[in-house]
Amino acid sequence: MTKATITQKPDGTLTFELTLSSQTIADTYQQVLSEVGKTAEIKGFRPGKAPLSMVEATSDKSKLYSHVLEHLLPPAYSKVIHEHQLTPLIEPKVTPKGMEIGKDWTLAVEVATAPTVDLGSYKQYVKTALKKLKNLPAGKAGDAKPDDKLNLIFDALLAGSKLVVSPLLIQEESKSALSRLAKQLTELKLTVADYAKSLKKTPEELISQYKKSAEANLKLHFILSAIQKQEKATDRKTTLDILSAL
Repeated sequence: MTKATITQKPDGTLTFELTLSSQTIADTYQQVLSEVGKTAEIKGFRPGKAPLSMVEATSDKSKLYSHVLEHLLPPAYSKVIHEHQLTPLIEPKVTPKGMEIGKDWTLAVEVATAPTVDLGSYKQYVKTALKKLKNLPAGKAGDAKPDDKLNLIFDALLAGSKLVVSPLLIQEESKSALSRLAKQLTELKLTVADYAKSLKKTPEELISQYKKSAEANLKLHFILSAIQKQEKATDRKTTLDILSAL
């Protein structure tokens, strides 16, 4: 396998190519064929005793090569991750670029990592946001709930910080949220389309809403992580306490 060249975007998306040599593929193919042969049942032979040539002739080649890829991809991917000390946040997106039999295979890999976060003068803009609570009339100020304060802080952080989150992360986060929603709706014998209709939205609009929510949640996560690191806070609660006290 040739050494991978990593390309990194500001949103934390890393891309690189994996090249698997034709010789490695051929060797692994023979290993896979031997594994299949151990349990293959072919008429005229006891299970696992048929010649490999017959096992190969009666097997689905695409499935055999799929098993070859399953053998080779994980270690090749892990090697690049360890060599470059990368920290992927989700499973990689792998797209075959060239997988012709008898030749090297080339795979395009996309990996999502944490984005670069520009916090700006976060203490100043959080202070400015919290003044809205402090400047409320005495009666109304007493009615303010802890969540109101946190929401002001979160809105200020999202507006004042600069970062772009990997589309891979947004897709994964929104997909998970929609899966949870679908499960809850199934228990109520409803569909996502039914739920969207009850909100006077199309399913597409609902999905778009979930993607926006996923993006905001991810941004907030990375912003708070960056502040926690900068403030040397021990945990997220301590970080929020520091921001609330501004």
